[in-house]
This record gives sequence, C-alpha cells and structure tokens, in this order.
Amino acid sequence: MALAATGLALAVTMPTTAATLSVGAAGRAAAEDAVITADPGVPMAFDRPQVSSRPDADGKLHQTLAVSAAEVTAAAAKGVLSAPLDTLQQTSGFGSRINPLTGEMGEVHTGQDYGVACGSAVHGAAGGTVTFARWHPYGGGNRIVIDHGNGLSTTYNHLSQIGVTVGQTLERGARISLSGTTGSSTGCHLHFEVVVNGTLVDPLGWL
Repeated sequence: MALAATGLALAVTMPTTAATLSVGAAGRAAAEDAVITADPGVPMAFDRPQVSSRPDADGKLHQTLAVSAAEVTAAAAKGVLSAPLDTLQQTSGFGSRINPLTGEMGEVHTGQDYGVACGSAVHGAAGGTVTFARWHPYGGGNRIVIDHGNGLSTTYNHLSQIGVTVGQTLERGARISLSGTTGSSTGCHLHFEVVVNGTLVDPLGWL
C-alpha cells in the first residue's frame, strides 16, 4: 500500500507450468507422429569390440628395465624374474665354493644350482630372445641364453636337450628345454645364471 501511494508499482511473477506442459505435449505429439523405418534386409550386428583383459606377464620387467639393468636397485630387481623350474630346490649357491668335481677350494660358482629329476621342464624366466642354444664348451653342457633387453640375460645349463633356436622370441614361462646332467655335472640339476651387462650376479636377487 505504501508503494502504491508513492506511485511505485511492484510486479510479482508467479511460476507456472503452463509453458512446460504445452511444450511437453507438443514434443509427445511430434514423437507420436514420427515414423522410423528400416530395410528388413539390412543385417543387424551387436558385436562388442574386442577388449583384452590378459595381464602383461612382463609388466614389472619392462617397468624395471626402463633403465639399464646395471642401474636397477636391489629392491626393484627382486621378483622381476620367474622361477625356471616348477619347484626350486637349491643345492649350491652363488659365490665361492669347493669344486664338486675336483675338490679344490675357492671356485667361483657363477649361478644357482637347483636339484631336479632329469627330464623336468625348464621354463624361461621372462620374455626375451634366444641368443645361444647349443653345446657350451666350458662345462655348461647343453646351454640356452635368453636376452631380456637393456642388459639383462639369463642362462640355463646342463640341459638334456635344446628346445629352442637362436633368434626365437619367447614369452615368460615358456618351456625351453628339459633338465639334464650334460657337461661338467655331478648329477641331474639346473645351473641357472643371471647376467647384468656382461657381469654374472646372484640370481636370487632377481627371483
């Protein structure tokens, strides 16, 4: 009343659903009038794109070897490689030992020995390329070497046979041979080595 007395006018707009309802009705009417046709001869396909959920078995290896293998820390190296046998039973460790053939002291054992029955499956410890697959003239007998990239290699010795060829690409865990006692060996076992930029290191640091 006071505003009216002073000549001012106040306009109040109340919300309404009329416009919304009319637009909605028109939209429904248009939808009802619309006709969608399709040629009955056109094939209908509902194929889903192929999505692979297969994990990358060498994911940790690739991540760790983004730098030279020589620069990988001990913590990062642990677990990068898989066991080369289904069961690992250590019979002789890496480092100085008594030579089991000659009895001499101070021999440097260049890998890990795992006792296993002759003819047991030997697996590649990671994906890579075979760079050596033949008789080793320095005691390894039938020997396989796999290059895993960026300076990391593994070797498998005293095998009863050679199951791969040089240049062959392998996936982690692939069966590469059977265990044996060829070369300078006192019985059935696998001599497993890890080589980092040409230097032999204890395989336990990478398994």
